[in-house]
Amino acid sequence: MLRLGSLLVPLAAAILLTACTTLSYQRNVPPCPPPPAPPPCAPGYTNTVVYDTSRMIGSVRWSIRRVLGASSATHEWGLLKHADVNLLVSGGTPARASYTTVKIDRHDVVTTTSQSSANPVFITNVAPAAVMGDASVVPAFVANGVAVADLSRWFPVNTGLYWDGHPTLSPSGKILVFASDRPGGEGGTDLWYSVRKENGWSTPSLVKGVVNTPCDELCPQFAADSVLLFSSAGHSTVGGYDLFSATIIQADSVVELGEPRNMGPPVNTPFDELFPSWHSSNTLYYGSDQPSRGSTTRKDFDVFVLTSVRLTTDEPTMDIVDIAPDLELPTQNDAPLVTVTGTVIREDTKEPVPNADVTATSATENVVIAKTTTDTSGNYELNVPPNKPIDIQAQTPELFFDKVRITVPSTNTHVELRPGRSADTVRIEKPLSLPTTFVLRVNFPTAIFDKPYPNVLDSNGLETSTTWQQALDDLAANIKASGNRLRRIVLIGHTDDVDTDANNLVLGKNRVDFIINQLVSRGAPREILEGRSAGETLLPARRKGESIILWRKRARRVELVKVMQE
Repeated sequence: MLRLGSLLVPLAAAILLTACTTLSYQRNVPPCPPPPAPPPCAPGYTNTVVYDTSRMIGSVRWSIRRVLGASSATHEWGLLKHADVNLLVSGGTPARASYTTVKIDRHDVVTTTSQSSANPVFITNVAPAAVMGDASVVPAFVANGVAVADLSRWFPVNTGLYWDGHPTLSPSGKILVFASDRPGGEGGTDLWYSVRKENGWSTPSLVKGVVNTPCDELCPQFAADSVLLFSSAGHSTVGGYDLFSATIIQADSVVELGEPRNMGPPVNTPFDELFPSWHSSNTLYYGSDQPSRGSTTRKDFDVFVLTSVRLTTDEPTMDIVDIAPDLELPTQNDAPLVTVTGTVIREDTKEPVPNADVTATSATENVVIAKTTTDTSGNYELNVPPNKPIDIQAQTPELFFDKVRITVPSTNTHVELRPGRSADTVRIEKPLSLPTTFVLRVNFPTAIFDKPYPNVLDSNGLETSTTWQQALDDLAANIKASGNRLRRIVLIGHTDDVDTDANNLVLGKNRVDFIINQLVSRGAPREILEGRSAGETLLPARRKGESIILWRKRARRVELVKVMQE
């Protein structure tokens, strides 16, 4: 799902508060030699829910909503807390942004103020005549509601002709963390730090630990002296730039971070989330360019707030507005959630599969509703809303996936679902069966390799309701979820018996290459995808009474096999 080429790179430039339109991967800084080719950027995939907005915990519920006063038609990248002021990062154009002071009311309403501050802050600055891709960290003072850069002296953490920005100062005032694409990092923009000394600031060093990746890390913000928040297009993401947190293991002369933790959906989305700012134990502000409710396309950045809300007579439920796209989650006045149980097995041995990831997704909105893992007997249990089409899918890194679509009734009267132990529990009797070899039946016209029919076929050659794009989305997600243990995937293209053997070998390879390119565009790493063609040499046996049309449809397929690390 990552858009690291034509999408993420221009976007990153937009939010980096520079005067350029591309990030370092495409930067041209004459008269210096061009930078080397970027290292591979191949993030994994995650959909683990950390802040569940779909259910109540007692009388408390997590809620996400756009911030009133920071969701206009212009860009509002995020809301940052600096010392005694709150700064709104915004801009009328992507190339230029400003920092203005705002007042927060009831955690979600911001109004501009004319506040001034005696405490210095640090901001990103681009000089009017700067070389494309050059930005600097500068101290600033807040006067009459606007943060003004202090350019009277060179700030020593910067490097010429590189992008240095997004500074954050620790609550103790001793550590400055910022993003930079200077040499010596992992690739893209990385997190660096400098330590305050009696005579100034130390020479910047790369933040220790596993926080930096060949992708971009940016927008760091201290949540406390012991926690750092940041955005990244690396690690395992929901898509685009995601928000992460990491524990600060050491913060003295050396800054080292623990394992980054993705904040998960619905905070993170397939779009981009930036500038996380933790304002209290239950309030997080951040910027996102996810679409407005009802829209299917991206828009400008707005500020969102994640907060826990206690439902009382003083705070009516109408104040809670979830942003999960149009998913009508059950409330206290709706039908209660229904528990769905089932089993996951291996397709080849029929043995139960423990520790398989199982998700329930709204079939109409494509929003994850619930997630769990199977127990040692391969059993799972999920809570889902009734009377709505739900996709239940299971997968593991070693195996491929299986999916079933159900609509759970409010009462146990559904033909395909038998009653479980209680009135609010149903069981899916047919196990989810995970194959070792995945057969992708994208339906191509004869002799065509790059223009499939809209829907994929089932194992009988009959058209399903699943589009080929949806099928590839699921397959790419499974590949990315396999992580570093996956050494390679072999894709074998098969054709029907029409045309010559030689032409069918070429056709099978062209169809495999089409599938590989589609998977790469969805975030699968190209270097592990190996395409082969069998042409018409491995035709399936024709079934008794089967029409030649259906037989040929079954013959046209792409088989995938995973090769795992020893």
